[in-house]
Amino acid sequence: HPPNGTSGDPSAPKFANYLDPISLSATGDSDPNSINLLVPQDCGGFNLGSFFVKRGEWTDRLLDVWWDPVFYEQKHMEWEHKEQDALEYIYTNQPWVRPHVAFVPQRKINAFPHGACGDDRGVPVGGCGGLDITGKESKGGKEKECGVQGIHYQEKERDFLVNMAGCEWGRDCWGEMYNFRELSMKLNRNLWGKFKDWWDGEDEEEVRKKKEGEKKEEGKKEEGEKE
Repeated sequence: HPPNGTSGDPSAPKFANYLDPISLSATGDSDPNSINLLVPQDCGGFNLGSFFVKRGEWTDRLLDVWWDPVFYEQKHMEWEHKEQDALEYIYTNQPWVRPHVAFVPQRKINAFPHGACGDDRGVPVGGCGGLDITGKESKGGKEKECGVQGIHYQEKERDFLVNMAGCEWGRDCWGEMYNFRELSMKLNRNLWGKFKDWWDGEDEEEVRKKKEGEKKEEGKKEEGEKE
């Protein structure tokens, strides 16, 4: 609210709103059709590992501002998370952006593997269906990986996508990608593959544990060779 010193009206309030009601509203015009950008948020803020934009004039305008050399190139060295911090800055300081941005629970489009962004809190036995958007159990229960609290990939929930965020910092990128590739092949195998597993009498959990054991043995052999 800048000083209203240019109105020329001595009776005008010292400060006056210069934004329209939609720009001032936390939910914009509350019309889903006005949403042009879907962004998930992790434990540190905006996460652009996976996000959705709708083609149109608004999106073209946003991208022009977002990557403008005078803006981004002059400031990106000050922003730890580069383009993510740039978008947060634009969202905070540009009123025309906020009414067209919506946030989605991270697990919907950008789940993290276990070990990234804190510990996996799991989901209730019956799934997330009984919890509200806050992802918290009733009667003082603990927060689960549901709703806006959902960050880590949950196999039973069949999350859409996994982001290997931060795997190069103290984690095994290749090992994590290999595990998720194997998991994807298992979850998406055809009826013939499921029939063969049933015919062979192999329980899915036993197969998973067997593969994990084989991977650990391979890791031990590699460590022994390095020594």
